[in-house]
Amino acid sequence: MPADQIASRPSGGQSAVLAVPAARPLTDAGMDAVRAQFPALSREHDGRSYVYLDGPGGTQVPRGTIDAMVGYLARFNANHEGAFPTSEESDAMLAEVHAAAADYLGAADAGEIVFGQNMTTLTFALSRAVGRTLKHGDEVVVTRLDHDANVAPWLALQEERGVRVRWVGVHEEDCTLDMDGLERALGPRTRLVAVGLASNAVGTLNPVPRIVEMAHAAGALTYVDAVHAAPHVPLDVASLGTDFLVCSPYKFFGPHLGLLYGRRDVLEGLDAYKVRPATSELPGKWETGTPPGESLAGLLATFGYLEWLGATFGPGGSGGGSGAATTRRARLRAAMGVIGATERGLARRALTALGGVPGLRLRGMVDPNRLAERVPTFAFTLAGHSPREVATELGRRGIAVWDGDYYAYELIRALRLAESGGMVRVGFVHYNTAAEIDRLVEALAEITGRSSAVKGEA
Repeated sequence: MPADQIASRPSGGQSAVLAVPAARPLTDAGMDAVRAQFPALSREHDGRSYVYLDGPGGTQVPRGTIDAMVGYLARFNANHEGAFPTSEESDAMLAEVHAAAADYLGAADAGEIVFGQNMTTLTFALSRAVGRTLKHGDEVVVTRLDHDANVAPWLALQEERGVRVRWVGVHEEDCTLDMDGLERALGPRTRLVAVGLASNAVGTLNPVPRIVEMAHAAGALTYVDAVHAAPHVPLDVASLGTDFLVCSPYKFFGPHLGLLYGRRDVLEGLDAYKVRPATSELPGKWETGTPPGESLAGLLATFGYLEWLGATFGPGGSGGGSGAATTRRARLRAAMGVIGATERGLARRALTALGGVPGLRLRGMVDPNRLAERVPTFAFTLAGHSPREVATELGRRGIAVWDGDYYAYELIRALRLAESGGMVRVGFVHYNTAAEIDRLVEALAEITGRSSAVKGEA
């Protein structure tokens, strides 16, 4: 869709991205009830519980999700739009999961919900479609804080369409976006701004409503990567005002899938790459090939888990206050309130505990008074140890963490850490516990202690 045809929706203020429904953190009993929903959390390593701090790369899934996937394959596995019962039942499930995803993202129209293989594949599909509308010299803005899946698809347009890519840098001291740099990057030829809602490397939450407002004022579309934000904060595309938002259900307790929201008028105005007999109606126009029915059935069950979390521990539930949620959208938002309240406690504890490890340097926001500006994902280096060595040693102790650049390709290079192996990344979600943070710090102390002992013997 040409820029002069964009009819922008109004954008909210910065608080729209950070507003979390009022809720209490999970109690010990509540945490036990939550963890009982996740079979993977019963795994042990050398007689101790296995610690999953690898959530930024993919979270664990509740039992209901697993059962739903098996149930789909066992009872009504069928292709789309057949004139027989199993296909009709499968299609009914597909319609329901689109509606549930619309509630999760705050979209008013289930037709604006598109499922795909993963976020990266969806973004390449949309970037190619948007690219068809661009002319030589048109501009796309990307940032050095983003996952490369929201950078590389737009960079490809330089070669394919002669598009100019303009960059927004980061403030190294706290790993936040250079908003003045964004303002300078916008201009009369700007056609799209691609930005992340939360950094998958250091947890920074970007002021996306403000960014959307700036982009729309320049006549540009916005493409928001919410993959890393989705497990942590409520998503509301109406408040954000964005034209596109994409996330990955396997990062918020679901199966391996990609999930895209796109404004109906924009999706209808773009030409999709699809086979000729495929429908031109939304969302099928963008959902190429046979849908992954078992994964979508599992995602519907994941939304059911989140509804249970919101209904049980949010306002009006057995673990909450007054004013019970009466709609799916309200229950999902209540769940995100519980998650946010629980994670803030984990983030505060992690900041304090990690800050006390000798030789450990955290990157990003380290001020506990700025917890509302970040999600509980922490990246660090440990003096005298490569990130891979630290991750390996933690893995030997039954603690799963990531190391490297985790596709935050530009950020790791901006911080001049690529040649030394990037950083160690730990991420907490609502099923993690304070005891697991203590386990992490204990293990890091062992690693640094053993290193000191060896050096002392030498």
